[in-house]
Amino acid sequence: MTEYQKLIRAERIAHTVEIMETQTGKLGVANTCSLGVAVFYGAIDGSDDTMITPQEFNQRFKITAAIMA
Repeated sequence: MTEYQKLIRAERIAHTVEIMETQTGKLGVANTCSLGVAVFYGAIDGSDDTMITPQEFNQRFKITAAIMA
């Protein structure tokens, strides 16, 4: 199962999905959206936050936790 598929499943049961950028170790959260995947991670000022494709999410990120309500 890809990280993107895990993200879709995790969103069904969790209110927050935590991620880590594998190359840098930067932590954050992610959610699916109409344009692909919104990732909010790294710098507190939001400069690292971005929209990426599911393929890029699979390559760059790892899901570390699904936080239940």
